[in-house]
Amino acid sequence: MNYRVDYKVRNLMNTPELGSCSLGGEIGARFDRFIYERVSGRFAVEEILKEAEDFFKTQYDDIYPVGYWRSEFWGKLMLSAVRCAKYKKDERLKENIRKSCYKMLSFQRDDGYLSAYGDSDNIYAADGKDSASYIGWSADWCWNIWGMKYTLWGLVEAADLLDDVFILAGAVKLCDWIIAKLEKDGKKLTDTGVMNGMASGSILKPMLLLYRFTADEKYLDFCKDTVKEWMRDDGKCPNIINNAFSGKSVGEWYNACNGWYPKAYEMTSCFDGMVELYRITGDKVLFDAAKALYDILIKYESNILGSVGYCERYHNAASYADAATEICDVIHWMRLCHELYKLTGEIKYMESFEKAFANAFLAGVYEDGKGSAFFVRGAGRHWTAIPQCESKYQHCCTNNVGRGFANAAESCVFEGDDGYYVNMYVQSSTKFGDTEIVVGANYFDIGWVGVAVRNSEKGKKLYLRIPEWSKNTKIRVGVGEEFPVDCGKYFELELGEGTTFLKMRFDMTPEVIKMNWEPIPEGDYHLIRWIDGADGLCDRSCMLHTSKVVIRRGPVILTRSKKIGAKEDDMFSNETLYGKNITSVAAQYTCNNTTNLVTARVTVVADGEEYKYVMCDYASGSNIDSHDPKYFSIYL
Repeated sequence: MNYRVDYKVRNLMNTPELGSCSLGGEIGARFDRFIYERVSGRFAVEEILKEAEDFFKTQYDDIYPVGYWRSEFWGKLMLSAVRCAKYKKDERLKENIRKSCYKMLSFQRDDGYLSAYGDSDNIYAADGKDSASYIGWSADWCWNIWGMKYTLWGLVEAADLLDDVFILAGAVKLCDWIIAKLEKDGKKLTDTGVMNGMASGSILKPMLLLYRFTADEKYLDFCKDTVKEWMRDDGKCPNIINNAFSGKSVGEWYNACNGWYPKAYEMTSCFDGMVELYRITGDKVLFDAAKALYDILIKYESNILGSVGYCERYHNAASYADAATEICDVIHWMRLCHELYKLTGEIKYMESFEKAFANAFLAGVYEDGKGSAFFVRGAGRHWTAIPQCESKYQHCCTNNVGRGFANAAESCVFEGDDGYYVNMYVQSSTKFGDTEIVVGANYFDIGWVGVAVRNSEKGKKLYLRIPEWSKNTKIRVGVGEEFPVDCGKYFELELGEGTTFLKMRFDMTPEVIKMNWEPIPEGDYHLIRWIDGADGLCDRSCMLHTSKVVIRRGPVILTRSKKIGAKEDDMFSNETLYGKNITSVAAQYTCNNTTNLVTARVTVVADGEEYKYVMCDYASGSNIDSHDPKYFSIYL
């Protein structure tokens, strides 16, 4: 399906078609397992997807005083399915997508309404008193427009994949219903839903995609009107554009006592839509606001796991030694970095993307491909994503995982005007036309990576991202001599015709990161989110109770884990390297037959004594649905 509206601002960096890039090695195998188990396999289609479809038949989401979010599940599954169908060139999956969309549209009312909420007037925040009588505390949950966002997005991307005007027409009817409903009620999009309208506001991205396909100006006008509500002179909450320019941490934008809930996933999704609106209109304020938010998150919200925020909030996570982060937040942090990189080509965005992907994201995707974490933690066990909203199979984070993997596949190599930019050294293959860029194995373990560029055009260049952590990187072109290159920059190479071979040797010297712990007051949010049901599996004693250190080797955090034989008493003792004079740290790669990205024997010399550990990458050492409350720890 062709776009009828072009961008005013084009990307400096272009991604490959999903069918022209693939992840290899262990990470590619993890993606393939997930695709089969959650997207394309028989159980995934006949049970998981069918359940999500049936929510729109039963319309169960608003039978209680607070609304559920089951209406998001189908759209998320569909977005993953569309991307995976492109990635695997899976014709059978494409037909399943068509059938599912047609089934969904059979539930659409004549006026265009399509939701798992039965009451089409129920698009505003729930009454706190009514909700308290039902769940015991005041909640304003209404996820109706939020769910429509995902339904709309799934329909638009499916219509594009299948070149199906019937599916696109259903998306148009749904979008028209939303606009007409708000006009009739005399309300703004930001008046609906939860979290001061941020959840509903994230509909900008799919609505702008629909605008580009239809050229219907009312969709563009609606989006422009929405962003005006985010830069108000009166400062009305959440005012996310003006506040992004304040430089203050998100948690300090408003007083939590007055209802400020800085939920990361929804807010970041709104900025994703802003970036798209900038491409269409050229309004630089939107672009600058997104970049300003990135800077705020790096400064105040970076956590040791490579993500941003604590659990699902922007709550000054960078000031806490302990870490826990929601998988949805990781994925949307990756998306923000990815989109900003496409527009700027600035290396810092891919540095952040790699750390998030190689640590928090991969840790949250369970090794069997059947599920994921809800929150990943730095110690103990992850909070597994158990089915939500009285469903059998659905969870907000698990249904998003396919999109995260696809984003990573697209991010290995980009194409600029003058050549190709290799940004991640995950084993992969990427094609732009007849040119293929192949990245070999061994990045995470021994740090030696081969790169081959085949059928390159004369005059094109190759740009290799030299990570900021690799202080002593060396490159060999063909059979030539090794030579050093600067870290934190791109190494530029003129490509000849035919095939170019390179060998890269990264500096995998371990980095010691000190985590300065301070007591967390009882009742603080950072403590509350360590409660995981009545079984006590997420034991608070696994949180830090003293300052410790973390070791990063290359792009990955290392962990001790029972998966590789670590002892519980050693991992969770009060012994710490934090206050000691650390004079050296070495990590000797250990060759084994595990599926870990890396396993290493780590030796730390501190106060003249040697401390020895067997460690592996955090993602591999923790990516299971463990019922052991003390399974791993990144802290020493």
